[in-house]
Amino acid sequence: MLGAAHNAKRFSNELSRFGVEVDGYAVDEKYFQPNKKFLGKPVYNFEELSKQHDKYVFVLGTTDEERAIKFFKDKKIIRYVLTWELATIDYEYISARRYEFADTFEILSDDLSRQTMIAYLKAKITGNPSYNFPVYDPNQYFNELTSTLNGGGYVDCGAYNGDTVEKFINWSGGNYTKVFAIEADKNNFDALEKFVREKNYRDVSTLNCGVWNERTKITFSSDNETSSSVSDEGNVTIDAEKIDDIVGDTKIGFIKMDIEGSELNALRGATETIKRDKPMLAICAYHKAEDLITIPQFIKSLHADYKLYLRKHTCIAETELVLYAIS
Repeated sequence: MLGAAHNAKRFSNELSRFGVEVDGYAVDEKYFQPNKKFLGKPVYNFEELSKQHDKYVFVLGTTDEERAIKFFKDKKIIRYVLTWELATIDYEYISARRYEFADTFEILSDDLSRQTMIAYLKAKITGNPSYNFPVYDPNQYFNELTSTLNGGGYVDCGAYNGDTVEKFINWSGGNYTKVFAIEADKNNFDALEKFVREKNYRDVSTLNCGVWNERTKITFSSDNETSSSVSDEGNVTIDAEKIDDIVGDTKIGFIKMDIEGSELNALRGATETIKRDKPMLAICAYHKAEDLITIPQFIKSLHADYKLYLRKHTCIAETELVLYAIS
């Protein structure tokens, strides 16, 4: 396996579910240290190992985009790239809902968005991530699409440990009134709160709750990482709030959502805010099979003059497909 860090461990665990054992790990020459082990297996110099490419099968164990693309294009080695099936989108599903997918395709605002949608669906159907290579955009959330920010508040749904809060504040140059950093997972929230406190950012409100279409309690599956989510089989019960209630009268300029499949309900709970302020939206649209249908069409129902853009911010993984709504 190429890689000897967190993602290599995750992929190794996934392979073990199918009875496949990794014989060893490989890293690029600049990272290689003799006699090092990872998960009890030897770590090799990838450049040296690949010279005997006919003796080995390599599996990608890193999500570094540049390295992953290079690995995938290396024709001399026998190579595999693993993906997780977050939402089943196969040919039968697309065929059954082809008119709804076509409706979304028609309301996208530029050619790159339409190319991105086609590439994403092809990659889902075939399991071949190379379809994403031509449309890959490394600049997630804060990019040329959202560069028209004109003050107002920022709502970060799925704030995790504060990484996107920090990126927003740096990118905005302090041109905001207030930040609402919302994180449902308690462990992640503790890290978020500590981070914000240490950075001493101004006007940042941290909230440990979910976002939903009503004030309620929801069952939540907490894995203490980035994929905690609402689930009927969840291990904790959490409070959920409407964005409309959270922000109150604060004028909102930007809403970002990466909340593991709860995006549509969260948008429903932000209806009045979106109608009132018409903020820029950056909404993840890959957690559920229907997200590419329901999310863009719901946003358009709130403001018909929103321009919708689709961008893919990873090329190997099926994650980080983001729908942007810009007024």
